[in-house]
Amino acid sequence: MEDLYAKFLPQFVSLARTRLATAIAAATQRDHAAAAAIMRELHTLAGEAGLLGLVEVVPLARDGELKAKQLHLTGTEADAEALLAALRELETTIERIGTARSS
Repeated sequence: MEDLYAKFLPQFVSLARTRLATAIAAATQRDHAAAAAIMRELHTLAGEAGLLGLVEVVPLARDGELKAKQLHLTGTEADAEALLAALRELETTIERIGTARSS
């Protein structure tokens, strides 16, 4: 099991970084049309994190998914800010995991 974890964690971190960078860029630019795509990416991220046992990531990704859904429905500035804050928190957690696992 440890071999699988060692093999897939670096891939997870790399993909998560890419997904989050894209999501943060869209949220920063207030691209409300991208909210549906962000929801899908965060849903996938939560599932992958769950498979790897990254319990600290799953609730953050799900929270971001809910915030992206809210932004998709409303398009408000407040919801865009809430999504961006959730994405930044998730990004910090992913970076911490990537740094901890590579040292």
